[in-house]
Amino acid sequence: MKSKLIIGLFLLLALVQIYVPFSMITKREDVLKHGEQFKFKTAPVDPYDAFRGRYVALRIENDHVIKQGVQDFDNGRSVYAIIDLDDQGFAGFSDLTLSRPIGKAYIKAKTGYPSGSKIYLDLPFDRYYMEEKAAPAAEAAYRKHSQQGEQDAYIVVRVKDGFAVIEGLYVAGQRIEDLVKQENRK
Repeated sequence: MKSKLIIGLFLLLALVQIYVPFSMITKREDVLKHGEQFKFKTAPVDPYDAFRGRYVALRIENDHVIKQGVQDFDNGRSVYAIIDLDDQGFAGFSDLTLSRPIGKAYIKAKTGYPSGSKIYLDLPFDRYYMEEKAAPAAEAAYRKHSQQGEQDAYIVVRVKDGFAVIEGLYVAGQRIEDLVKQENRK
């Protein structure tokens, strides 16, 4: 009887270990296939994570909301940031709510620090992971195209039900992977 219980618990544990990563992968894939697409302008930062590998560190240019009554949005509070597009088609945030908005595109995020009437956001996309060998060249190209006067780097993000997944990093109008391959051929 005791061995049947141990085998049953072992099988349950094995199923949980399979289910958790599978559900994480399928959620991201669903957002990439069916999520609404937005472009966010970026600004440069620096890149390495000992556990997850090389990446291009991203900072979203419009990572804040201007709002009166900032006292309602403490640092670290979960919020829904409503996405709005500018006249060039780039995404930004027009408002924050504490309840899930209906009929509007939004990202679930955490509030950062308030500064005057600006509330900064800790967004769920701040890293773009790359192949280990290509990441240093990608970081160099990204930095070059993110400097003052030459800011033509942006990310494309898919959003579905508040969950956001980076689809691609673009520099000078082309995917960073293609730009790095082109640079390596020279």
